[in-house]
This record gives sequence, C-alpha cells and structure tokens, in this order.
Amino acid sequence: MIALDFGANAAGAGLTVFAPMLGGVFATLPTGYLIDRIGRRKMLIAGPLITAISAFLSFIATSYVELLIYLSIGGIAQQIWQMSRLAAIADSGAKQSRGRMITGMAGVNRTGIMVGPILGGIIGEFYGLRTPFLMFGITALLATIPSYLLIKETAPTVLARQRGETISTKDTSWAKLLNRSVIVLFIAQFLANVGRGGVQGQSGIYVIFAAYAYGLGSVELGGLITTMGFVSIPVTLTAGQIMDKFGRKRTIVPASGTLAIGLFFMGIVAAYEHPMVLFISAFVFINLAVSFMAGSMQTLGSDIAPPEARGKFFGVNRLIAEAGSMGNPGVFIIATATLAGGVGFATAFITMGVSALAASSLVGFLLRETLTKDKD
Repeated sequence: MIALDFGANAAGAGLTVFAPMLGGVFATLPTGYLIDRIGRRKMLIAGPLITAISAFLSFIATSYVELLIYLSIGGIAQQIWQMSRLAAIADSGAKQSRGRMITGMAGVNRTGIMVGPILGGIIGEFYGLRTPFLMFGITALLATIPSYLLIKETAPTVLARQRGETISTKDTSWAKLLNRSVIVLFIAQFLANVGRGGVQGQSGIYVIFAAYAYGLGSVELGGLITTMGFVSIPVTLTAGQIMDKFGRKRTIVPASGTLAIGLFFMGIVAAYEHPMVLFISAFVFINLAVSFMAGSMQTLGSDIAPPEARGKFFGVNRLIAEAGSMGNPGVFIIATATLAGGVGFATAFITMGVSALAASSLVGFLLRETLTKDKD
C-alpha cells in the first residue's frame, strides 16, 4: 500500500518486494564468511540492530527511490538474522531433531507475519502508512535484548580459538565440497524459491495483485494474511515432525508439487478475471503448500553442509536461494510491465508454477534422502 501512496503502478509496487530480496542476495556471502569468522552470536545481535535502522530510515523516506534503498538494507539485516540462526541450529541440533528446530524457527517467523500485517494495516489506516515502519523499528530494537542476554556462541572455529586449540585444516574448498548432491540441491533451491518467493515478506506479489485487481485496502489485506497465518503455523510445525520421522523428501516433493498446482490455478484466476472468492481460494492453497514446505530446503541444506564450513556453505546456498526468491517478484515485474491486465498476472503465476514443479522433480528423482538414524 505504501507504493500506492508514492504513486507507483503494479510493476513499480513489485519493487517493494524486490528491493529487500536484492539486499539479501548481496548479504549472503559476506554473512557466511562472518558467521564462521567472528561467530554466530555477534551476527545474531547485528541483524535486529540493522533492521531497526532500516525501519527508521524507511519511516522518514522522502522519495520512492529512498524507500527502496532502505528496504534493501532491511533485506541485508534479514539475511544476517536468518543465516546466523540457521547456523546456530545446525551447530547444536542432531539430524533427528533438526527438522523440528528449523520449522519451529519458521513457525516463529509465521507468527510475526500473522500478527504484523493486521497491526500494520490498522496502524497505517488510522495513523498513516509510514507509522508501521516506526513500530517495526522499535520492535527490532527490543529483539536485540534476548539475543544479547541468552544466546551463546556455537561456531566450532570460534570456540576452538577461544579455547586456544588448533583450528582444523580440513580441506573445505569448493573443489572438495561441490559434489552431485550439492549441485542438485542448489538448482532445486533456486527453482523452489522462484515458485514460493512471493509468499514470503507478507505475501508481497499476491497483496499487490489483490490491491490492483480487486481494490483491497490495507486492513482487508492485513486481515487475509493474518487469518492465513493462524492456519499455516500448525502446518509448518507438522512438516517438521514429518521430516524428522519420515525424511526430508516426504515434505519437499509433495509440497512443491502442490505449490505448482496452486500457482497454475492462480494463473487461471488472473487470466479470466474470476471473482475474488477464487483468488482467496488459490491464495489459501498456495500458502498451505508453502507452509508445509517451510524450513524443508534449509533442513536439507543443513544435513549436507560440512560442520567445519557451515557459514561458507550457507553463504552460497542462501545466495542461490535469495536469487530465486528475488526472481519471483522479478518475474512478476517483467510480466506485468510487458503484458497488460490479467494476461501479465497469469504469465507470472504460471512461470512460477513451472519452477516449483521442476524443483519437486529434481528433489524427488535426483537427490537421496539425507535423514539418517545415526547421531551427529
């Protein structure tokens, strides 16, 4: 809705989703290096601090370009926060519980997504569209407190250095790490995120589509996302249980395939300008598929990542993932900018569906199950 306030069209509004993703892409490799070099704890504190700075700057932005720059800084902060948490979980959790831990983290994120939009919509409706940025910045500052007080360092190289031990000289070059499973994982990660990226970040492209195609306001959109959040959290937590009991592929393959079906359905809704009730049905279907898939690719990556170079591995893996997520609004922007009306929206959704279907096929046919019964 803030894009409408600045007078942006649908393609321009897509940049509010694209900008933080671009920041996240640029942050992946430096973050991977830093969480290995200086540790998880310092980066976990830095993430919310940078988020607060981004939010406060967005609150005082004087132009749309400024806003996009500040949103990209927020994307950097989100990447730092996400990668640091993922590395800490991978350090401390056994494979048999890793799925539940990572989906638990995703469930907490979903809670924020559930509460944030409706509060932001109400605050924006009564106090101005910029006010939610101010509230978000204050919340981010408060989030640094538990990180500072409760989180302990888990990085193996940092702990070894603190104990005065010799750091392992095991070969962690990409010539050694880049095997068939890693290559397939990276490709599947990219394609999966092209398909599901629009559900992340408060369902960005779907909010834009609903605002322009159906004229929904901030309160209605916030309420829709919040309601979906109530349903998605137990689905995400259930997926973690399934991953740890039956394997990672038991969630990734059906969830990504179901996501493809939902996106094809959304494409039909957009192409033929069907009533809003069908949009809501497609939106719910897509969100359920993404919720069931939440954390699954990260869990798979955590299984494959070498313990002595997790930051390095996650840096490249998250670079690929964020490039895929960025490709989602990128597809949306290109399609809606070049093709008018429902045809542009439909082309975007169908392209995303093809990517999700390809990811499901790659994981299903070319990757072995990574869940093992032995303890880490």
